[in-house]
Amino acid sequence: MAIITVKEKTSLKLELDGGIVDGKQKIQSKSYNNVKTTAADEDLHSAAISLGGLYDKELLNVKKVEETSLTNE
Repeated sequence: MAIITVKEKTSLKLELDGGIVDGKQKIQSKSYNNVKTTAADEDLHSAAISLGGLYDKELLNVKKVEETSLTNE
């Protein structure tokens, strides 16, 4: 029995430097929803770098978050 994977939602998550609090790195996250599920990873990364430049804080990490559904064939 084959399983079919269908991408339903994609979002872009930027992790920004929130400074050091009690000796630990604090991370502030900003999420952008309704990203095209067909968007290339390189395009998402370029967009994240551009968006990260709009914040006062340093961009530490970029994450692509996908929601998929699994169904039987």
